[in-house]
Amino acid sequence: MDYYSLFFASAQSSAEVLLVAITGYLAAKYEIITPSIQKGIGNLLIKVLLPCLLFSETAADIDLSNLTQLWPVPVFYGIFIIISGLLGVFGGKLLDLSSAETKFVIVGIMFNNITSLLLGLLDGIGNTMAMQILLQNEEDNPAESMKRGKSYVMLAVLLNTLLKWSFGAFLLRKEPSDCHLDSGLLPNHNDQITPSNERTPLLPSKKNNNQFIIPQILTKIYNVAYGFMNPPLMASIAALFVGIITPLKNLFFSDQAPLFVIRHTMEFIGSITIPLMLISLGAQLQNLPRSKAKKMFTSISYVMSCRYLIMPIIGGIMIISTKSLYISDPMLWFILMMTASGPTAISCINLVQLTGNFEEEMAVLLFYSYICLAPIITITVISFLTIINANHI
Repeated sequence: MDYYSLFFASAQSSAEVLLVAITGYLAAKYEIITPSIQKGIGNLLIKVLLPCLLFSETAADIDLSNLTQLWPVPVFYGIFIIISGLLGVFGGKLLDLSSAETKFVIVGIMFNNITSLLLGLLDGIGNTMAMQILLQNEEDNPAESMKRGKSYVMLAVLLNTLLKWSFGAFLLRKEPSDCHLDSGLLPNHNDQITPSNERTPLLPSKKNNNQFIIPQILTKIYNVAYGFMNPPLMASIAALFVGIITPLKNLFFSDQAPLFVIRHTMEFIGSITIPLMLISLGAQLQNLPRSKAKKMFTSISYVMSCRYLIMPIIGGIMIISTKSLYISDPMLWFILMMTASGPTAISCINLVQLTGNFEEEMAVLLFYSYICLAPIITITVISFLTIINANHI
């Protein structure tokens, strides 16, 4: 196995992340990016750039056959999410964190980087002899294996995006203060007085009550759903529908797609999302109150331990012990293992900007996570490839 090439690919991927973040840090330090500009960048990312990126990337690679044939990806992703959530709850109890701090830890463990990092690692591995380990059989070739690998990744990305921008945003919402709870605890009285006479019934009729039950239920469902909605989530849902409905997909992604210009525009806009996201992360670090760093140390250390150590071990053991239950494809095994591994997703900085909660804490977590990325992820990748090589017959 070409360990040097693997290390170089991992180091290069993480170094690019850090250099762009440092650029944002310096821009904020010299007041090129002021707090007001930083806020504007955050809004631009959440409401325009990120939705374009999510739609253009996921809709192109998702179709109905992916969702039905690649069932191990959603199944294991769901299992890893549950385990990550339980680790977050356990960490909150262990570290004696508040409810809000526990939710921050849960989000940090749940939503890892399975987009830019994993796709970058795949490209790096594709140029090394290690790619031979990930071939399905003697008739397989690196190009086909890479194509399958990217399909597995994009399905995991879709699931991760849908959950992150719905459940993750819900967890990170600012908790209302006690003063806002009074109105919810008191019964709601209708001040409108209806004139009555001797024929007016003393009790409301059952028929009239039934007329309002269904509209009230539908209104409550709508309000709950609307509370979860945000631009990235809506873009992900739209990408899912376009991906699985062939006539819609052909409008955007076929050889002579009539709406090709819209797709191309969204791809072009989305291409600047990751660099601008990293610049925003660096600027956020410059404005971080230094007093918070010590307070966050134990929580951040716990999240990083779960993401870099506990979850990869759990993922590796689970995939190898259950590999006989699904298709024998080393590339699938590798992607599933990596889905359980890696640092917190960079896009979580946009998640906290959306909710306006834990922005400084998330910036510190991401900064230190990606400082440690190169050596740790290299050891993880080499370990997984060694295990796969030993178990693939």
